[in-house]
Amino acid sequence: MEFSFDSFADGRFDYDPKTQTHTCLWLREEHMDVGGGKISVADIDKLKDYPETDVVKISGLHQDTFEYFIRTYGNQLKAISFFKNKLVEDWSLLGTLPNLEYLHFFANQRITSLWDMSANRSLTGLCIEDFSRLSSIEGIETAPALREFYIGNAIWHTMTLDSLLPLANSKIEKFMFSGRKIADNDFSFLEDMPDLKQFDFPTNMLSTEQVAWIAANFPQLEGYALKAKIDIDLSDSPYDNIPKVLLVGKRKPLLEINGNEKRIEKHVRSFEKLKEKYKSVPYKIAFPEK
Repeated sequence: MEFSFDSFADGRFDYDPKTQTHTCLWLREEHMDVGGGKISVADIDKLKDYPETDVVKISGLHQDTFEYFIRTYGNQLKAISFFKNKLVEDWSLLGTLPNLEYLHFFANQRITSLWDMSANRSLTGLCIEDFSRLSSIEGIETAPALREFYIGNAIWHTMTLDSLLPLANSKIEKFMFSGRKIADNDFSFLEDMPDLKQFDFPTNMLSTEQVAWIAANFPQLEGYALKAKIDIDLSDSPYDNIPKVLLVGKRKPLLEINGNEKRIEKHVRSFEKLKEKYKSVPYKIAFPEK
């Protein structure tokens, strides 16, 4: 598996299903439970035997062992996956690692804010999943080299973020939100992200009008939900094998194509008219109530 931020963040690089082995070093309690266990200093110090290793997955950290791990080995690493370290409550020491390139976090119940990333000069990829108390991304603007930022949920899509406005004027090229909603419902930040190339979000999070506004004003953007409809691959529906279409937009349905052709066509025509309506219209004027 080629090493990239995407393969690192989604676990494909970490685990090879053919050989059933891990391709990066996983530090953890020997018989850790489903909650991540509790790693010891001795478990962490296994890294001493791998001085050339620069990609690590680690589980079961508490605050004291997190600080030991970062202070002792942080500068050796270019990519760290923090998998089920639920009780770490202060991750500010991450800001002392100028050589770190990729960070992935899964599952935490204590963290409430981001850290100062101004010294993370090499950090280009950041993925944060299933943080039950994190609702703000303020501080993301301090990351000088960040290009890929994914945040939300890997299991149940429940995360609500206060706002995405801190993304404005950043150099981020790929942004993905996989949570439930953005509280302020303000997507005007897109007007100040000239480097953004890909924007992904749940198909039912934005209204059809909002999606049309984005598609009309940022045609260069790629995104799974940046269109009127999504044709469902039959390989994703192995039980009934019936062709379906998902209409994009809040509260829009999944429809069988057969028998709904006119409804689908009407939705597509309406989407194109909305694009014409919102072309070159600033977000705050198009959606003053948002």
